[in-house]
Amino acid sequence: MTTVVIGAGIAGLTAAIMARKAGEDVTVVTVGFGGLQLGQGTLDVFGAPHPLEAIAKLPAGHPYSVISEESLRAGCAAFMEIVPLRGSLEETTVLPTALGALRRTSFFPASMSAGKIDDGARYLLVGFSGLKDFYPLLAAENLRSQGIEARAEVLELVAPGDTSLPYSRMLADPAAAQSLGKRLGELAQDGERIGIAAVAREDAAGRIEQAAGHPVFQIPTAPPSIPGLQMNEKLRQACVEMRIRMFLNSKAVGAVSSGGRVTAVKVQVAGSVKELPADHVIYAGGGLDSGALLYDSYGELSDTVFSLPVVGAENPVHGDYLGERQPLFAAGLAVDAAMRPLDGDRPVYTNLHAVGGMLAGAQRAHEKSGEGIALGSAAQAVAAMQRSDA
Repeated sequence: MTTVVIGAGIAGLTAAIMARKAGEDVTVVTVGFGGLQLGQGTLDVFGAPHPLEAIAKLPAGHPYSVISEESLRAGCAAFMEIVPLRGSLEETTVLPTALGALRRTSFFPASMSAGKIDDGARYLLVGFSGLKDFYPLLAAENLRSQGIEARAEVLELVAPGDTSLPYSRMLADPAAAQSLGKRLGELAQDGERIGIAAVAREDAAGRIEQAAGHPVFQIPTAPPSIPGLQMNEKLRQACVEMRIRMFLNSKAVGAVSSGGRVTAVKVQVAGSVKELPADHVIYAGGGLDSGALLYDSYGELSDTVFSLPVVGAENPVHGDYLGERQPLFAAGLAVDAAMRPLDGDRPVYTNLHAVGGMLAGAQRAHEKSGEGIALGSAAQAVAAMQRSDA
């Protein structure tokens, strides 16, 4: 069976990998490579101390009301087969941000583990003189204001550029990573955990920690995100190894349908429109963030690929900008338990499944639920496809 996946973010690539493992012939159609490399390198399932308990209390209409716990676990497990992470679904971990705020997340790289906010722990935040977007003095002050023992230092360290990428390339040299670790160890006092900007890949972060002789943790900063880049690279490499076809710089622009099913996806590529035959379609276009859903100058919301009905199209923006959250951010596609977009209570197409940011009903940024919805919906869509093939 042939599956066409539209979109190459976390939902699209994970769905593609799961579908391929299920025996599908998979093609991914994408304009670009999603937002993973812009993210913090963590998986946010739901921003509550106990995510599964909080999810169980969400109202009908939220994506989690149709995504089962089994699917959520399966999606997270499939992702972490490719990108190993620590954490759990049962309880979130509190980590510091680059500004010294506290954020909850469910899963995180090993290089962030020592940043867990524990009672009685002491933290040393170290900045690098040539790196922008990380201000350890401010972050330490904000942590102290929340009752956390923290102090800051700035280390003289310059790379050929002032963002994370040049530092990451520099620290890929084992000697450079070990040298940094030794210098960090000299700054630290007994019992302190050392926090640095997230500029080192996981192997380099391990060398830094070993040389420091103290727990060292990375703190995500503004994009480009090294942990996010690593996630994206690992998923893409897995797709290559599994022989998943990629149509890059290509845009899905419509469908050929018959009998309530999509039989082919129309793809604009290299100046022409190509039809890709499909037994199943997974729509992981990303929603408003990527342009798959459009909010135009007339105040109208629309789906740009399949002309599917968009929930939340009425009064999506209100004038109380500092008050209630904007309905626009929860706009998207209503789906059934098979993740099929609905027109009223009926699936528009019986073999089209929408996942991730396409789904209506979630205030992802506020809830800290984006990655969990993406992975859970991807797993549930693939499971529904397998049942229909049986």
